[in-house]
Amino acid sequence: MDNGFSKHTVPTLKVNNGFDMPILGLGVWRMDKVDIKQLISNAIKINYRHFEYCAADYKSEREGREAWAEALRTGLVNREALFVTTKLWNSDHGHVIEACKDSLKKLRLEYLDLYLVHFPMASRHLDIY
Repeated sequence: MDNGFSKHTVPTLKVNNGFDMPILGLGVWRMDKVDIKQLISNAIKINYRHFEYCAADYKSEREGREAWAEALRTGLVNREALFVTTKLWNSDHGHVIEACKDSLKKLRLEYLDLYLVHFPMASRHLDIY
């Protein structure tokens, strides 16, 4: 399928550490989980490389990791070509390292490209999701 978009690269911005961040990213907040895996697979095929959907509060890490694993296994993309962003949830502001490690484990990734504070306001810590 030739949609024209796949022949072009998405513009990037150079961030402080020297890496390039694609300015166009895909977020899947409020999406039905059954559609996320296929959406990510299709997005990779048309050159999306920045994915921001996997905030701990969304509970959608499994769907993302399945789509990435398949894309990596089939050679569609390599990990270095992906720019993965996730977020620290409000109740985990005092548990940043633990929450980040938990997200990495759920996503089955060795590193994140960007880790954001979901909201700049803390709430009572209950437990890591």
